Amino acid sequence: MTRTMLAAALLALTLLAGCEKYVVEGETDSAESTGQTAKDVINEDPSQIVYLTVAEAQEVELGEVICVRGYVVASCTRSMGNADFMEPFEGSTAIILADEPVDLDDFQYATDDNLFPVCLTDYKDIRAALNLTDNPRLWNRRIYITGVKSTYMRCPGLKKVLRYQIAD
Repeated sequence: MTRTMLAAALLALTLLAGCEKYVVEGETDSAESTGQTAKDVINEDPSQIVYLTVAEAQEVELGEVICVRGYVVASCTRSMGNADFMEPFEGSTAIILADEPVDLDDFQYATDDNLFPVCLTDYKDIRAALNLTDNPRLWNRRIYITGVKSTYMRCPGLKKVLRYQIAD
């Protein structure tokens, strides 16, 4: 039990130290406007945290706690080759983020270079809230998400999602 409490404290300290405060003009989203509870959000004002783009997040070392912003562009299960970029979404174990929303007229998500998979299997409440199978309205929506940078589906990705917030 003591090891678990120590690990949780260290993870919380790393999270706080890893996400610097910074103000971005014009980007404000609050927990009240998205209907999220305080438990589910990173911060009531995500513009106060430095969020990495997908491209920047891919360059961070494995094992770091990072804050990422991106668009939910696909659902996935088992491998990136199984990604569903359009409905019907069948995979509920992962979502894929990109720096830009999917443009169906100019579909270019053929490589893993601009995609960032996010594992949803670690926590049931996060999986229920973020998977596209049950929440297709999240497709092409911006999300702010914090977790541990890991190799996932053979490419840089995010596991152990700690917090998230869906933008308006």
